[in-house]
Amino acid sequence: MPTNTDPTRRMTQDAFSDEHPVKTLLRDHNLVRKLADHYLNDHSEGARKQAATQLVQAVHNLERLKETVFYPAVRRVAPNLVAHLEEESLDVDDVLAALSGMALDDARAAPLLRELIDAVLNHMRDEETQLFPMLRHAALDLAPIGLEMRSFEANLVHMQARRSDRMNRH
Repeated sequence: MPTNTDPTRRMTQDAFSDEHPVKTLLRDHNLVRKLADHYLNDHSEGARKQAATQLVQAVHNLERLKETVFYPAVRRVAPNLVAHLEEESLDVDDVLAALSGMALDDARAAPLLRELIDAVLNHMRDEETQLFPMLRHAALDLAPIGLEMRSFEANLVHMQARRSDRMNRH
């Protein structure tokens, strides 16, 4: 698993300003990596369950953001690559759907969580090594995409909080 000391990732991160949408995705990728590491390496069942819950939520949010806002906005830079990444996203979505409604500490969830981790780490690596470098050199104003991504994330978090509030009342 790449770390923050990986020179390829560090170079990619440093090439973008903090407002850049790729910086946002790299931040989210780092969160997913950290949660995957906690799930895979923590020895406490409670901590593993919490990491699994947070991992599934983080991957869900990240995939919705990319599928809804990011990929459509950058498709013209690399249409074939974006199509490939969208297919990978669908594979991740399939695993998320299989995990939906399943207790994440259920023995049946463990192989699905490992499959999710493998799929999402591969998918993020493809984005970081192929798409993100292309975007650095593209003649595309990414600032509006970044604003739209921030708005989408805020709305997604708001809707999740409302759903959680409703569930806690019942």
